[in-house]
Amino acid sequence: MDYRRNLSLIRVSLGTVTVLGLDLVTLTEKPTTAYLQTFYDGRCSANCRFCAQAREATADVYRVARALYPPYPVDRVFKALTEAYKKKKIGRVCFQTVNYSGMLEDLKWLVKKVRSTSKIPISASTHAIPRQELEELKNVGVTTMVIPLDACSKKVFDEVKGVNAKGPYQWETHWKALEEALKIFGPGNVGTHLILGMGETEFEATQIFQKLYEKKIHCGLFAFTPIHGTSMQNLQKPAVEDYRVLQLTHYLIFDGKITLKDVVFDEKKRVVGFNLEKKKLIQTIELGKPFQTTGCPNCNRPYATESPTEVYNYPRPLTSQEIRIVKKQLAKRLDLSK
Repeated sequence: MDYRRNLSLIRVSLGTVTVLGLDLVTLTEKPTTAYLQTFYDGRCSANCRFCAQAREATADVYRVARALYPPYPVDRVFKALTEAYKKKKIGRVCFQTVNYSGMLEDLKWLVKKVRSTSKIPISASTHAIPRQELEELKNVGVTTMVIPLDACSKKVFDEVKGVNAKGPYQWETHWKALEEALKIFGPGNVGTHLILGMGETEFEATQIFQKLYEKKIHCGLFAFTPIHGTSMQNLQKPAVEDYRVLQLTHYLIFDGKITLKDVVFDEKKRVVGFNLEKKKLIQTIELGKPFQTTGCPNCNRPYATESPTEVYNYPRPLTSQEIRIVKKQLAKRLDLSK
């Protein structure tokens, strides 16, 4: 038996801690999903180079990107979770996982425990797992399955998660698991994550947006965040202006307004325009929605990969002032003159 496993504890994001009333933490924005992680008193067996919990990392294992996930008693957390959902304080629970022997058994036990007292929508985020495990997760109560690719291309995947990172993961296996998940959970109930700023080109990012849209796999966008104690700690965050352009591209594709062939790239494979009426483009930007957090329904991940002073994903509708700022950021690359 691995004594580092402990089903009496679960890791809880600090924002979730406050919304559930477990402790008082000052929040700029409240999460609309409860973010939890399976408890393991050790490091992940994988070695994703951007991750604080990676096998060879020296960062704090309580950290997921910028967020801290301290452990709390599972019974106390789940009781508070049930009440928070009844009171409409949260609309979903997301179980995040690290890779260790027995993780799937722990995850299924946790999901069953939540489902025994609540009808709350449940997302589970895991590495690529076999079809039988996907079926079992659905049977115990998972409603949305997330398998993070993180990288926008096989080359970047191999570099940050796969063979060149001394990790166990393969690009093809992750895609196969996503395809299997679609058969089991159904289109619209399967998602992935993409971290922008790890060496991909904007053409590669746009290509994968199109592929995911066609397969009806929703996508949570993240900006790369360097974490001290990881092997990518010295890589810079992407410029917010570059991230805005890809957020807009992602939204236009997933909203069905354009396809890959409508995106104009320069010689550096950067997005410089769209085959879309400028009036429609500006109207879309002024909605503000392209720049909000993407992912599962009710997921807003407040400041998961940024500070409140430099926002990449807005966790709520944008103010008119924020929309003006976004337009200025986009205008550094795109022609938005009327």
